[in-house]
Amino acid sequence: MIVLPTRSKDDLIAFLTDHRDLMFRYMVKEITSAVRADDDIIDILGFGETTYFLRCHRAEYALVTEAALEYFIKHEMYEEAAKCRDLITKIRVEGIISLSTEEPN
Repeated sequence: MIVLPTRSKDDLIAFLTDHRDLMFRYMVKEITSAVRADDDIIDILGFGETTYFLRCHRAEYALVTEAALEYFIKHEMYEEAAKCRDLITKIRVEGIISLSTEEPN
């Protein structure tokens, strides 16, 4: 988890905007690790010395990865886009397998 200093909301927004490519790569890396480890939730960012975190739940993994995919395609970062594409496929396939193996109530 990355811990960002808590100077001001504007500084935080500026940092995340200026370093969007790094943040997307980091989030894709963390989601990939979470999928491999079968984690239901991951902490992406911490905010200074506070107890506030940016968390990503399993249900949001594909959504966040799709946003990263769009960003990477738009900025012609095709190697990163391919990683996102493969991760989205893995998330969806695992979701289908999970649903098909659930026992009916």
